[in-house]
This record gives sequence, structure tokens and C-alpha cells, in this order.
Amino acid sequence: MTHSQIKFLRSVGIMVGAIIGVGVFGLPYAFSQVGLAVGLSELFAMGILLTILQLMQAEVVVQTEERHRLAGYVREYLGKGWSRITLIAMAAGVWGAMIAYMIVGGKFLFFLASPIFGGTEFAYSLILAGIASALIYRGLAFASRVEVGIVCALLFLFIFMILAGLSNIDPAVYLVSKPENFFLPYGVIFFSLSGIGIVPEMRDVLGQRLQSRLGQAIIIGMSIIVFLYAAFATVVYGVTGSSTTQIAFDGLVPVLGATFGVSAALLGTLTIVSIYFILGIELLNTLKFDFLIKHKRAWALVVFVPVAIFLFGAREFIGVIGFVGAVFSGALGIIIALTYARLKQSKICREHKCVNFPHVLTWILILLFVGGIVYEIMSI
Repeated sequence: MTHSQIKFLRSVGIMVGAIIGVGVFGLPYAFSQVGLAVGLSELFAMGILLTILQLMQAEVVVQTEERHRLAGYVREYLGKGWSRITLIAMAAGVWGAMIAYMIVGGKFLFFLASPIFGGTEFAYSLILAGIASALIYRGLAFASRVEVGIVCALLFLFIFMILAGLSNIDPAVYLVSKPENFFLPYGVIFFSLSGIGIVPEMRDVLGQRLQSRLGQAIIIGMSIIVFLYAAFATVVYGVTGSSTTQIAFDGLVPVLGATFGVSAALLGTLTIVSIYFILGIELLNTLKFDFLIKHKRAWALVVFVPVAIFLFGAREFIGVIGFVGAVFSGALGIIIALTYARLKQSKICREHKCVNFPHVLTWILILLFVGGIVYEIMSI
């Protein structure tokens, strides 16, 4: 395998590792609320639209001479005000994701430890957050040493749950349809597919010579993710049917047995703690380097805000990831689409050949994201 091929595969791997996360555990429940056919249709449709959004971001990254992260590109084309909004939306999205990881991690840890120590899922969620918060304080160097292993562990857990459930599928479940709940999966699917901000890092891995293949890497990465998600949601929903739970795992245990439960919970706990502190470190560095907040104060903001929101009652998994996906990821989607539109109007695209997505497509994406935000807020 050539050095160029390795770089390309690493770029695809970064996208897969950045996007696949705890949101996948909510997909089977979302499918159970609308039926398999509608759920898969929405997943593939959102996958295509978000791939287009990532390709728009890729064009901004490739055509801009300076090297930034998402907020920097937004500042370049839309100004400082939009850049600040981007940073706020990104921070809120990370906090929301951390709450989701608290909820799922608390369930895994409760399954493992409660038979010995007792306690509640609420308490174990706080314990998990405490452990991860201590790791966040140690900073990026520690996280970088374990990130590859974390991604591999999560993918293994993901595939392990698919394979364990295959022989227990009830095909009759797939005939159920609930079109009246059509909009329910939107935020959950958006949350599970949103890796907004990863494209500049993918470009850095490819380097200047291979950056023309960035779009190809995005298409392959998103295709892998969507098809893995479709397989996971289809299998788990097929096993648990109308008993599908919001986090998928606890609905599988009665069917697949205690051995499966212990294995999945142990691996899940370790993986979730790890991803939680990596998310926290990314936000920590954003606050330190973009907002110029000192380390201790930035750390306190990172770790105490999600815990405080959790304590005030944000403990329903689907509600949390649906809101974060529709509102904060939707806001970032709008900003990326506007940044791409401004790039097309700039002298860069008059002097160079830019990928020309139709203007109407940009506005379709923006209207979709605005509609999702309004619907989610009104649903509350």
C-alpha cells in the first residue's frame, strides 16, 4: 500500500471515528416510532443531504489559502459575529453530547455495578462524569495516546451488538408503520450523523498534494457510516420490536442474555468515558485558544455546565440528542451553507474553478435546518 493510499484511508477513518458515537444507540428507538421503511428512508435522505453539506465545507477548505478550523473559515467569509455564533453553537453541541454520554454511560455503569454496590442510574451518571472530568483536566496529550483505541473499541461494540442480534430478528416487526410520527427521527438522525467541523482535519491528513481527493474521502466515509447505522438500527429494531428502548442496549439484554449484557456494558462504559473526555478536551481547547480563557476556568466551564443541565432534568436520551441534533447541529449546518454561498460569490471562485452546487440546493438545506430548529423548539 502506497503512502498516498494510507493517507487517504486515514482521512476516511478520521471521519468515521469522529461521527460514529452514542447517537447510534437512539436510532433503533427512532425507527420503532415510525417503522423500518420510513426510518431507513429518512436515514438515507439525511445521509445524502449531510454529505452534500460536508462537500460544501470541503470546497471552502480546499479553495481557501489560509488554514483554519470551522470557526476560522466562517470568520473569513461571514465575519467575526458569525464566527462567535459558530463557537457558541459548537460548545452547546458538545455540552449536549456530553449529557447524552452521561445518560448512556450511567445506564451501562449501573448494569455493571449496581448488583454489587446498589445505587441508581442517576448516581452512576454523575460518577461517570466525575471520572471523565478528572481525565479532561489532564489535557490533549493523554487523549491523543488513546483515541485510536477508543474508536476501534466503539466500532467493535457496534458490530458486536449487530452480530449478537442477527439470529433473533422477528421479520414481522418490519411490517409495522407509523407515518404519523414522521418527524420524530429527524433530530436523532441529525445528531448521529453530525460530524460538522471534521473536514479541515481530514484535509490536513491528506495534505496539499492529495487535497483534491477530499470530496471522495467524505463520500466514502459518510457511506460507511450510513450503511453501518442502517444495519445496526435494522437488527436491533428487528430483535426488540415494540419493546425497543431509547438506548437500545437495555432492550437487548432480556433477549440476548446476561453474558451479552455484561460484555456490552463493560466495553460500552470504557468507550463512553473515553469519548466523553475527548469531547471535553476539544471544547477545553476551544475555550482556551479561541476565547482565551485560562485552563482552570475553561475546565470548570467544560465539566460543570453539562452536569448542571443534567441535574436540572435533562435526562431523557432521545429528547437530549433530538434537541442537540436539530437545534445546534442545524445551526452549524446553516452557517456552513451560508459560508459556501459566500465563497461562490467571492473572487476566489471567479479566478478558480469551484465545485458549483446549485444555488437552490443551498437554500433547500438552509430551509430544512431552519424548519428542524423551529419544529424541535415548538415540540418542547
